[in-house]
Amino acid sequence: MPANTFTDADLKALLLAVGLAPAQDDYSQTFEQLGLDSLARTEISTRIEDRTGLQLEIDAEHSPAQVAELVNAHLSGATS
Repeated sequence: MPANTFTDADLKALLLAVGLAPAQDDYSQTFEQLGLDSLARTEISTRIEDRTGLQLEIDAEHSPAQVAELVNAHLSGATS
């Protein structure tokens, strides 16, 4: 069953799953700045889809905070 919110705890768990443990204030850095390659971003995207049902392509220029905002916007119906 898809989740209806995506929390900071969810985001942290995803980042830990791909071997990244940034501090909360690092969430505004891009995935490129955090050193995540395309394979790690794909893994995050897959886990987001498993958790929420949302298919999302994550670019190197996205930050974890932007991804969380985008997921929550979709889950709340704010985007189509």
